[in-house]
Amino acid sequence: MIDRSHDNAAGGAVFARDADIDQRLGRHAIALLQAARDAGDPTLIAHAEAAAMAVGFALAARQPDGGPGDD
Repeated sequence: MIDRSHDNAAGGAVFARDADIDQRLGRHAIALLQAARDAGDPTLIAHAEAAAMAVGFALAARQPDGGPGDD
């Protein structure tokens, strides 16, 4: 994982921008999946589900590890 705070003197601004990007990416993945389901095409739905899962894994990987007991 890259620590972006080294590259920018305004580290808080970088993390706030990252959080905004994460939210937008998640919303787009959900919208894509909903549109695919509305279309009813099984192949399109499968591809959208795979994309949504990939986005979910990528976003989860960016979260700090909570460790045991941090639910």
